[in-house]
Amino acid sequence: MALVTVAQVNSALRLDLQGDAPGFSADERTPDVELKIRQAEDIVLDFIQPKPDPAWTTDDVPGRVSAAIILAVSYLMDETDAGNEALSALAGGDPNAQSPIVGLLRRLRTPTLA
Repeated sequence: MALVTVAQVNSALRLDLQGDAPGFSADERTPDVELKIRQAEDIVLDFIQPKPDPAWTTDDVPGRVSAAIILAVSYLMDETDAGNEALSALAGGDPNAQSPIVGLLRRLRTPTLA
């Protein structure tokens, strides 16, 4: 179900992964990047309500969603306070939280009543 590829993350984050494109299998960092992509996709899709039906693919994922996933990957890799705060804003499910990722995804949430 990958919505973004290692090649897209490599290009966007300028990771300079080594190996034969698109797999980058020769680079020892690739398994960690692939794990972070799966984690970021789970984080982003969990925030979006309702879930897309049918599920998106790499070919039809909206640009703001793929951008949010790549931002989440960068935060997972960087582990700075700013990144942790941005990811925490998603975990709380608050569509008004101050986070670049929330800003990208806010319109993909159906408002709910408490």
